[in-house]
Amino acid sequence: MRRIALAFALLLSAAPALAQETPPATPTPATAPAAPVVRTKLDPNEGAVVGQHIALYVDVLFPGDMPHPPRVAIPDMPGAQVMRFETQATTIRDTIDGTNFVGQRFEFAVFPRRGGALAIPPASVTLLDRAGAPTGSASGQAVQETILIPDGIDANTVVVATEKLTLGQNWNPEPGQALHAGDALVRTITRTAADIPALAMRDLVFAAPDGVRVYVDAPQNQDQSERGTITGKRVDRATYVFEKAGTFALPAVSQPWWNLAGKQAETASGAAATVTVAAGAAPTAAGDAAAAASSVRPAIVAAIAALVVLAGLALAGIGPRWRRRAAERRAQRALSEAAAFESLSRACGNGDAATIYAALASWRSRLPAGWPAPPEARPLEAALFSGDAHSPKWSRAMAHEWLAKLRHYRRKCLARPTSPARAPLPPLNPTREPG
Repeated sequence: MRRIALAFALLLSAAPALAQETPPATPTPATAPAAPVVRTKLDPNEGAVVGQHIALYVDVLFPGDMPHPPRVAIPDMPGAQVMRFETQATTIRDTIDGTNFVGQRFEFAVFPRRGGALAIPPASVTLLDRAGAPTGSASGQAVQETILIPDGIDANTVVVATEKLTLGQNWNPEPGQALHAGDALVRTITRTAADIPALAMRDLVFAAPDGVRVYVDAPQNQDQSERGTITGKRVDRATYVFEKAGTFALPAVSQPWWNLAGKQAETASGAAATVTVAAGAAPTAAGDAAAAASSVRPAIVAAIAALVVLAGLALAGIGPRWRRRAAERRAQRALSEAAAFESLSRACGNGDAATIYAALASWRSRLPAGWPAPPEARPLEAALFSGDAHSPKWSRAMAHEWLAKLRHYRRKCLARPTSPARAPLPPLNPTREPG
């Protein structure tokens, strides 16, 4: 018993020393969140031709859980046009090396504008926490594709490559109807293309011979989306004003395009038209008045006939000038700031972002000199061109709110007093006042 008590006492005395010699436990650092996986691919990944819609997919995958949808953007690239039609990405899931991943797929539309190697830079990814605040960044992979230029296609202009394209033409009035000097003729061209937005279509050339003035309206973009597939629709309108009598040939308008289904070059055209313009005034009801006067006494008939002749002569001299001036006033009105703002107001009523953007560009180009810069259209531009999935989706309510700001801006500009122009220099020979 004495030995056991002695051993127990020794253990008690050594316990503090053992405690001092034992190092404290080091806390295990928290495991840092795993970096997301960013994957990039093209469709088609080879064999694309100039002007063809190439789908660029950027997948951002998080292991286990996605704190918040990230923001993805594609830097500008030379030789291509990049668009994004949907502000919301698609949620995807995958299993990589036995680990479950969840994330989103972002789709961009790339339209190559020249042949040869097309280098697409890495996607820029901004990571967000659960509250939507940036927490870091990631980068995708650069991809490259060789763009082909098919035989029969001029790559120096805007090329449209699609499986289906149509071009329709309408005249008001018809070219075969009787026209007189000063009259106007409106030509409307409507183009639709599968998988090609209106913003990617070329501008048409409306030529006119001598003696004819042509006024071209701003294009109307009326794209439609169904189940992720874009059908581009663009409406171009030109007004021809005939300044004199004669026979005029209005040239055809054409849209060259590459048929992806038939693997051949084609051209959609609006046929040319020949217009005959007569001198003098348009027919009036003078003939009916003379016929009705046949039952009146000869003296009255003679007086009425004389008045009719005088009226006809007056109309023959004044009518063409009046109609020409009226047509010029209508054309000037169509090109005015007020008309452009009316078109912008109608576009905002429809709510379509692409149509509003085209009408906005036309209105901005017609603002009078001296007006301050109009309100910026950042939400509209973000909805059309931004690759930011976090941007709010453009809606009709946003269009109405933004239009109210534009109307307030326009009222202020129109209400500004116009000060008389000052002479930059004093008079050359000032008048001396009597002393």
